[in-house]
Amino acid sequence: MVAPRVFGVDEYATRKGRHYGTVLIGIETRRPTDLLPDREASSLARRAAGR
Repeated sequence: MVAPRVFGVDEYATRKGRHYGTVLIGIETRRPTDLLPDREASSLARRAAGR
């Protein structure tokens, strides 16, 4: 799988808003590429640096 050059970021909630996470979407493919377990900026920065 080729890593997307551009991705979008959105958050999601589970269990009626008690647990939050982040989803990364490949803009060119319009498909989710990764789910992060929280919505912290540090988690997103680590993931983006790893690409």
